[in-house]
Amino acid sequence: MMSLRQVEKFPSLTLSEIQQYLESGLFRGIGKKTAQTLVKHFGTSTLSVLDNAPEKLGSIPELSTYRITAITSSWSLSKTNPNFGVITQLLAVGTSLKLALKICDHYGHQTSSVLQNNPYRLADEVDGIGFKTADELAISLGISLDSETRYASSLIHVLKSAMQEGNCFLPSSQLLAAAMDALNHTLHTPDIQSLSTILAKLIDKGTLISGDGESVYLKAAYRAELSVALKIQAHLNQPTRPKEHLEHWLVNLQAADYRQLSRLSDEQLSALVMAAKHPISIITGGPGRGKTHVLKTLVEWLTSIRATIALTAPTGKAANRMKDATGMEASTIHRLLQWQGVGQAFLYNEENLLALDWLIVDEFSMVDIFLFNSLLKAMPAKTQILLVGDSDQLPLLISPPDELANIWRRLGNATKSPRTASTLTIASRLQQRQLTATQGQMTTIGSLAQNMYESKFGYRPSKQPELVGKFRFNTYHYETSSVELIDSAIDAVLRNQ
Repeated sequence: MMSLRQVEKFPSLTLSEIQQYLESGLFRGIGKKTAQTLVKHFGTSTLSVLDNAPEKLGSIPELSTYRITAITSSWSLSKTNPNFGVITQLLAVGTSLKLALKICDHYGHQTSSVLQNNPYRLADEVDGIGFKTADELAISLGISLDSETRYASSLIHVLKSAMQEGNCFLPSSQLLAAAMDALNHTLHTPDIQSLSTILAKLIDKGTLISGDGESVYLKAAYRAELSVALKIQAHLNQPTRPKEHLEHWLVNLQAADYRQLSRLSDEQLSALVMAAKHPISIITGGPGRGKTHVLKTLVEWLTSIRATIALTAPTGKAANRMKDATGMEASTIHRLLQWQGVGQAFLYNEENLLALDWLIVDEFSMVDIFLFNSLLKAMPAKTQILLVGDSDQLPLLISPPDELANIWRRLGNATKSPRTASTLTIASRLQQRQLTATQGQMTTIGSLAQNMYESKFGYRPSKQPELVGKFRFNTYHYETSSVELIDSAIDAVLRNQ
């Protein structure tokens, strides 16, 4: 436990800091306008006047006798506030006034206790404060550079940072290496043996969890990942559903010369049938690969059989795109599960299940392990689940143990939208044909080719930035099998030049 040192003299502040200090809320009766008036009149002597010569407040015309009495009373009363001394001590060790006020505002009268017992709590509990800031503060307050508290905090910090990057765990060797970097200081080189010993202690105490092999988890991440693995396995153990109804529905549409059907490739049709058959499926593919068209057709079929469907996505923007694409209402995952806020829990959970036949989640690569766990908890065993996202991103969603990895591979291989490695651009085709086009003609050719492509295949080609000469275009990439389509667009625009 550290002790905050006593400071006899309040550290010097700039004019803006004095004003910020006075209007911080520590002094009842001194607001922004009054703080501005005091600083404007007394300048850098403002705090000294309030401390030693409050009678000088009478020289300010804007202040009435009533206001002066309120200010002096508030200033005197503030001396009994524990945070008055804490702020003084924090400023004395080099903490900025802004940070000192933020810490005191968050912890109130508990500030001194928190700083003395474990200042690393700030990294977890105060917005805008990370491990580096908390570590600098702890060192300035006198914590030993090789203290167990500092070493343990660095390990937890590294794992939490990894979670923000989409990793549920880190191999112990990688965890130790990252923690060594975090602990490195001009006055201290961290000891790997001591760090390894403290890591073992955290695992023994259950603060951290050791998984298979070298993997090390935060306890909450381990529990969430294990829960997800078990729930996915439970869904996979459900019997497959008959696919004949969907196949007949598609045949009837084809017989009726249904225009949209002709735009579905064999792989897209296969993805539809597989999603309808299996209790949990993944449809993957990069931008413009036809996932949305598959999704739209699936929703049309589910609507025709009166299935209870929930369309959801991790963000409001993604949910709106989903709604526009399918014509059916979609919501964020938080709205679907009805986040209660105050209780820090969802209304729908394993004790209050959603009554759904189908759950379809778009932009799934943006869903973290905790939200996915909450979503699965609210699903009845009978609910069929379809996860939609970019195949290059989905495997990065979580870092599962061996069993969950096997499940993920089985799912990922089940219903994958087509991806063609070889592509062609308008610019590259012009070069192949030894033709030239102005920037305006390039734009017109691209627009025409895009419309022709979308009309034929039902989805847009993928779009990527590309430098052509001195111009930078957001270029559509087409399959090489679409060369005749591109040539038609080029000829239509250039033949009149």
